[in-house]
This record gives sequence, structure tokens and C-alpha cells, in this order.
Amino acid sequence: MAEYDWSVYERDWLGYPPRKQGEILIRELRLHGDPVALAWWPEKLMSPEYEEHIYRGPLKLVHCQFMMRARYRGEVYVLDGITSRPDPPVCNGDAYVGLTTVSDDLMTGAWSSRTNPDSGDPPVPRIYGTPVAARRNLLHDYTMVPPNVKYLGIAPLSECPFDPDVVVLFGNPRQMTYACRALQWWSGITPKSLTGPGTCSSSWAAAYISGEPKYTLGCFGLFSAMGVNPNHVSLSIPSEMMPPLCSVLELWRDRGRETFNEAPPDEEREYIRAPYDGEYTKDDYRKPDFVSWNEHLEEPYETWAERRRKKGFHVPEDA
Repeated sequence: MAEYDWSVYERDWLGYPPRKQGEILIRELRLHGDPVALAWWPEKLMSPEYEEHIYRGPLKLVHCQFMMRARYRGEVYVLDGITSRPDPPVCNGDAYVGLTTVSDDLMTGAWSSRTNPDSGDPPVPRIYGTPVAARRNLLHDYTMVPPNVKYLGIAPLSECPFDPDVVVLFGNPRQMTYACRALQWWSGITPKSLTGPGTCSSSWAAAYISGEPKYTLGCFGLFSAMGVNPNHVSLSIPSEMMPPLCSVLELWRDRGRETFNEAPPDEEREYIRAPYDGEYTKDDYRKPDFVSWNEHLEEPYETWAERRRKKGFHVPEDA
């Protein structure tokens, strides 16, 4: 019997293989950390060459935490949903991506709305106020990959050894807006957002199931268990859309479309700093002889926080 030729099923990346995609995205979007490549393999459909990446180590993490290790440490993982999972599980995220089945108390609404009375833990507010609110959200808004997945592959895109199904970008809203605009450049496709379900469900699982780019503002687990920068959002893109996205980013660069050239944000903007009876003209700051309002205000600019304190209003500690 002839040896099985797995290369027959390798994808044609149209001149933009995953590793090249990763380098383009990091350079053109100014990302901190790699985009994360994800691949799902049902039973018998993963090439043996990736078996070396099946994780059997001592780390007990949910899949999104392994994603962060791939993003920052450049590590490649193939998870089987069994050996690497914490017990008890931190959340139901591994179930949302198809590595295991969701718990019974999740689908009743109990897990996310009540502390288990048998646990000995005190009753505290959970994710939802009532079981019915939890059930509505689960039934109508959650995307769950069917639990017939044998392995989930996780890798930094710029060092990815396999063909990904979905690529997940993490960055600030401006970076992700540029990525979305590049997706729209030729196709007109608008990435859709859903915030409320778990990020794994509403971003990468949703992109995998729907074949559409999906982003989310986050979830409690994104900032607690996963540890994503609270100023970042996640944008998940079906991998077949990656070559045109990357080609557009290169096209913008080669044809002189400026990016990341906006004036400073928030209270640093000249039209905010200008006095009530002052002058402001758009894009004056680009002129060689421009003098900012900071340099010729008669009195220093009074910030929002300072104005609030003078009125006796509450001001957040980090303002």
C-alpha cells in the first residue's frame, strides 16, 4: 500500500503562506505579539508530522491561555482537550471550541448565574443575574464548535507549521480597524461583532463556524484567565481571507497610503486644547510653522479630571 500523501491537501496561499502573513501583519499593523493561528482536526485528519506538537507537559491551562503563550513565547501546541486541561476547568472555553462537551450546569444557566450550593462557597453575583438570562444568551448568541474535534492546533502565525483555519489578531481598536479596512478593500465585507458571550465563542469559534471575520470587545475571562491587555480587542479571520488582507496592506504601503499618522488623541488634540474663543483649522499641525496651543496658551490647559475635581465630582483614580 502506497504511503498516504498528506501534501495533496495543503492549501494554496496564493503567494502569502502563513509565516509571510505573520510578518506582514506585525510590520504593517505594528502588532505587539504574534497573530495566533488555529486549526481544528477531527479524528484521523491531522497529518502525523504535527504529532510532535501534541502537548503532554505539566501546564494545565485552557486553550486561550496556550494561545497567549503562542503569541508571546512563539510556542506551538496541539491540544487534545484532555491532558492539558485544568481540573476543575477554569471555564467552558474548551467546550466552546469543540475539544470537549459543555457541562450540564452550563446549559441550565446554573453555572453562570449561581454559586453551586453544594460547593461550600458563599453566594456571589456571577456572569448573569438569573438562570433564564444565561440560557437565553447561550441559546441565541453563543457559537459552539460541535464536540467532534480530536485536536486543536495553536501556533504563532509567523512560525506556524500547519495550515490554519482561523487567524486571531489582538491589538488596539485602531490596529484592528486597519485590519478590517484591509479586509473590506476589495470585498466590501464588514466584520461583525458580538460582546456578551465568551470571547472564544464570539470571536474565533464564530469565525470558524460562520466563515466570516468576527471581533469582540471581550469577556470576563479574556481579561482575567487569558490576561489580554484591557485596551485590546480580538479579531478572528477565516484563513482563506488572509492572503487578500495581507496583499492590501502591502499595496497601501507601496502606493503611499499613510497609516498611523493621526494627531495625538483625546485631550492632546488641538481642537480640545484651543480656548473657547480660540482658533482651530484642521490639519494645521502638519504645517512646518505650526505652533501648538500648549505653547501659547495664557494659562495651562485644564484637564477634564481637574475640571471635575473643582466641581466636587468623582474622578477615577487613573484619570
